[in-house]
Amino acid sequence: MSRAFRRHGESIRMQLAGGEVDLLRSMRDGLRAVLSDGAPDDPVIARLFPTAVSDDSEADIELRRLLRDELLSARLAALDDLHALLEQGRASRGGLRVDLDAEQAVLVLGVFNDLRLAIGARVGIEQLEREQLPSDEATTQRLAVMDHFGWLQEQLLAVLDPPSVQLHHDGDGQEEP
Repeated sequence: MSRAFRRHGESIRMQLAGGEVDLLRSMRDGLRAVLSDGAPDDPVIARLFPTAVSDDSEADIELRRLLRDELLSARLAALDDLHALLEQGRASRGGLRVDLDAEQAVLVLGVFNDLRLAIGARVGIEQLEREQLPSDEATTQRLAVMDHFGWLQEQLLAVLDPPSVQLHHDGDGQEEP
C-alpha cells in the first residue's frame, strides 16, 4: 500500500485512491446529516459531544448550552472545508491529489478523527469483541473503514509531527508501533 501523505516542499501532498475519495465524500455527507439532525439520543452525537462535567449535571448542561453551537458549527465547517479541498484536488493515478498547507492538514486530521469516532459510536465499539465477529458481518466492514481512517490519520500525523509517531524496534529488529 502506498503512502497517502508526503511532504512536498512547503505543503503536504494528500494522494487518495478513487475508492478512498468516494468513501470520504460519502462518510462526510453521512456525518453532516447526523450532525445537522442532532438527535441527542444518537450515539454519534453522544460520542462527538461527550459529557464535559461528569460529577455535576447542572454544570454540564450549562457548559453544553454555552459551547455546543460553537462546536457544532466548527465540525460542520470542517466537513465543508474538506469538501472544498476535495473539489480543488487534481485527478492523479486513478485517484485525487491535493496539496495541503499545515492548517488544512490539521483540518483533515480532525475530520478523520470525527469520522472514526462516528463509526465507532455507530457500531458500539466499546462493547464489541473483534475476534468473535464473522468476516462477512457489516460491522466488520465498518471496523475496516474505521481502521483505514486510523491508518490515514497515523500517516498524516507522521508527516505533521514525526516524533509523535515513533516506531519502536523489538529485539529481532522488527518495527512495531
